[in-house]
Amino acid sequence: MRIPAALLALAVAACAHQPSMDAPASLAAAETAFAAHSVREDMRAAFLAAFADDGVFVRTGWTISNAYLRPRPAPPIVLDWRPQHVEVAASADLGLSTGPWKITSKAQPEAAPTFGQFVSVWRREAGGPWKVAVDLGISHPADSLWTAPLEARQLPAAAPAAADNGVAQAEARFARDAAQRGSRTAYGAHGADNLRFYRAGYAPVASRAAALASAGMSDERLAWSVDRIEMARSGDFGYARGAYAAASAPATPLGWYLRVWRREGADWRIAMDVTNPKQ
Repeated sequence: MRIPAALLALAVAACAHQPSMDAPASLAAAETAFAAHSVREDMRAAFLAAFADDGVFVRTGWTISNAYLRPRPAPPIVLDWRPQHVEVAASADLGLSTGPWKITSKAQPEAAPTFGQFVSVWRREAGGPWKVAVDLGISHPADSLWTAPLEARQLPAAAPAAADNGVAQAEARFARDAAQRGSRTAYGAHGADNLRFYRAGYAPVASRAAALASAGMSDERLAWSVDRIEMARSGDFGYARGAYAAASAPATPLGWYLRVWRREGADWRIAMDVTNPKQ
């Protein structure tokens, strides 16, 4: 189910006057327009238009999307998706969008589609449009969340917590626990109540309790190496992206990850966690 075009037009018009108050609507509109461009033309053209110059996705490692796609032809597929959950920092300059995707073949349109979930972090400079900064996703067998309603929220403005060292320190604490005590314990200690947890081959889950019970969760001890951390100006929202490996062999990546953090009172909690295993 897509957001109606009339509603999107109203949201975009409202955002021109009240960008902070309508930030979730504007981000959902940007994501929906991005998907419509992909279906109307092709995914290559849509990605080139929507990604920031330094925006990345995974192609045998974190890769600058526009540099990778520009010299290549569009793949012979139709890639469609829709935002199902949107979350924006109080400062309205950084946000999360996630939801279901599906791919159909142009050569064999009668063939069954493939499904999954995308996770995108979007960035917006003052006076500018939303642009994709990071994109990562998973595939799974069924069309999970395709008809689920859109959830959209903006974090409330709040004063920074005392001695708040931000995403870097939160990521370091999580990584220490994951290496020493195992993944399940680390997510139990650092995940938000509404933690969204995505693992390839498994249906997405949207609570810490469901994540801890998920077949995609393990007790494995992992090492997480950060490539980049970015935080919103309001100091309440940010992400870390990088690679993960077995704690016993930290120099040998098993895949890549994107972890979105949200400040809740004095604590930082994981709002979104997705991994993409090395092929």
